[in-house]
Amino acid sequence: MTDSLTALASENLNPSLRSLLEDVQRGHIRVPRFQRPFVWTDDQRLELLRSIRDNMPIGSLLIWRTIVFKLASFNSVGPHSIPPIVDKAPATGWQYLLDGHQRVSTLLGLLLSPQDYASLEDLELAADGEFEEIDWDIQYDLIEQNFVFAKNLKKKNSKRPLLPLWTLLDGRLVNKHMREIRRIGANEKWTESNIDIWEERADQLSYRFQQCRIPIVVMVTDDLDLAAKTFQRINSLGTPMDESHLVSALTWRSDFDLRETIKSLRDRLPKGWRKLDDALFLQVCKGLAGLDVTKAAQTELVNVIKSNYEILDKAGSGIERSVRILEKHANVFSPYLLPYSLQLVLMAAELADIEEDNIPEHDIMDWFWRTSWSEVFASATYRIVKSEQANLKYAIHASPNVDWDRPQEIPDRFDFRSARVRLFILRLSKMEGLVDPYGRPFSGEKLLKSYERDALVKLFTAPRGASTRLKRLLQGAGNRFFIDPETASVFRERLKYGPDYDIDDLSSHFIDDEMVSSLRKGNLELFLQLRSERMENWDFTEYFEIS
Repeated sequence: MTDSLTALASENLNPSLRSLLEDVQRGHIRVPRFQRPFVWTDDQRLELLRSIRDNMPIGSLLIWRTIVFKLASFNSVGPHSIPPIVDKAPATGWQYLLDGHQRVSTLLGLLLSPQDYASLEDLELAADGEFEEIDWDIQYDLIEQNFVFAKNLKKKNSKRPLLPLWTLLDGRLVNKHMREIRRIGANEKWTESNIDIWEERADQLSYRFQQCRIPIVVMVTDDLDLAAKTFQRINSLGTPMDESHLVSALTWRSDFDLRETIKSLRDRLPKGWRKLDDALFLQVCKGLAGLDVTKAAQTELVNVIKSNYEILDKAGSGIERSVRILEKHANVFSPYLLPYSLQLVLMAAELADIEEDNIPEHDIMDWFWRTSWSEVFASATYRIVKSEQANLKYAIHASPNVDWDRPQEIPDRFDFRSARVRLFILRLSKMEGLVDPYGRPFSGEKLLKSYERDALVKLFTAPRGASTRLKRLLQGAGNRFFIDPETASVFRERLKYGPDYDIDDLSSHFIDDEMVSSLRKGNLELFLQLRSERMENWDFTEYFEIS
């Protein structure tokens, strides 16, 4: 191997299951921290074991080999403690598992006893502590010829001839265990012929696992972007992985863990914002470093963070300032209420460098409302983002002079997938004179804070034989009400049958006497149409008041 691997090379390997698992157990193949933790269900683990028993393929593994990148990796796989990574790359390079973590963890945890434990009983004791969430004691029922959780049989006080899975890769352990079954067989009244059958089944199962070979593709490259792109592509059909996992592994050092740092920054945010994605913190770091916030840039971002670990604290400060302004002026109490996440990214990148006493909050909010109404970030190209970044900077440091644009009416399909709908609800939550289904005043701010998107209630359902037009109107603004969802049925019944609301109370929900009359005559279509038009007029008026 040369000192620098600059091209993609790959080789196909086909090791035995045992040799693969021992390489992982010894730390020769490591699971990088940008992988998901172990998340497989019990059923998924059982199905993997059945596949090997039935001589079915279980898929190949992908390993990345590099002599340049020493990544932070998990210090345990399954119940196994993994030795620390060596400081200097071995002759063959460090090896990282890119695809196959769940399968490898399952098989390692079940087929090899952890080196720290002398017996399965010791492992069971350990399971009461560190491993209590995952049951590693799966055994093979030699009567049913199936894999079972031993604890389930213990609960039933059922004595069965079980074969521990940690014996399967060593025929001597299988034979030893079957001798023990013969010894206790007399007490359980098991016949010699039955034990002979079970012994043959145990040998067959052990043979299948010992003969199992796992295809491995080794990707040899020191091109970080290529490795990252490969990893993201192979994971695109499963749980999405963002670049924060990879950047975290590449920037790790003994006194800095990116994901732990982000967690501490997130904990400083108001309650509704404490699920903010790691990726957004990294986007703000890109903005602070002058990188393109619309694209993944692992190599550049890693270099930025490693040269200035404090940039993450700066990004956290910008986010915290932005969030407090958004809560104060727009009732944006969580990321789910943001019309566009890029609005927060650009705000945080700008506010991180400003003295807190000098932040022009109203100018910033003008920019926020404008970009929401114009839907400028619907197509978040680099050119558009840079232009809006400049507009925000100008709004903060000078008198803003930007043309406003309201390109279209509120959408026909009125739900939270639309940025314009989220904008509508934010503006509505600031409205005075709101009343609940009982005719009592309520705070739109408190309602939005309590229910977020669930505060936008779909009140009516399609009646039997509904026309195409009515079905379309039922999906629109006319059938969405800003109310406590727990009182929606009360509101619907009062609209349809009374007692009547005061006209001002109806007005706060964009309803008038004509609409109520139409509804009570059975003309739901006209009710929805008139209400949609009134909501559109209100939105248009709000736009002009802001602009």
